[in-house]
Amino acid sequence: MTPPTPAPLDRSAPSPRPGNAGLTPPTPVPLDGKTFAIGVLAVTATILFVAFILLAQTPAQAIGMNDHAGDYKMLTQQVSSTKELLVVVDAAARKAVIYDFDLMNKKLDIASTIPLDQLPKPSAPEERTDHPRRRTP
Repeated sequence: MTPPTPAPLDRSAPSPRPGNAGLTPPTPVPLDGKTFAIGVLAVTATILFVAFILLAQTPAQAIGMNDHAGDYKMLTQQVSSTKELLVVVDAAARKAVIYDFDLMNKKLDIASTIPLDQLPKPSAPEERTDHPRRRTP
């Protein structure tokens, strides 16, 4: 029986140290374009998700707002915590349309249409004969 021949020494392998007990470090895997793109998309999605959670606010409600343009005037009114009204007045057509917005169902319906001719007329202001702020010479 012949004794086994010793293996030649590999000078490229690191020498065993007491800390790693002869283990060689793992060889790095090259990063291809597909893996890099997946990593970038995952980091981007995480950043957007955190920003959405931190910056998410309650929906805006237009309580008590009004606006006008041309012959139209718009008013908003809160009826309850889940219902708002939008009143659109068309001066040229002489009618008002009231829309009902349900916050829970996110639904806008026409509540009623009112001709402006049927609204009560304002009473004339009473004329005052004495003017307490006006000084007499």
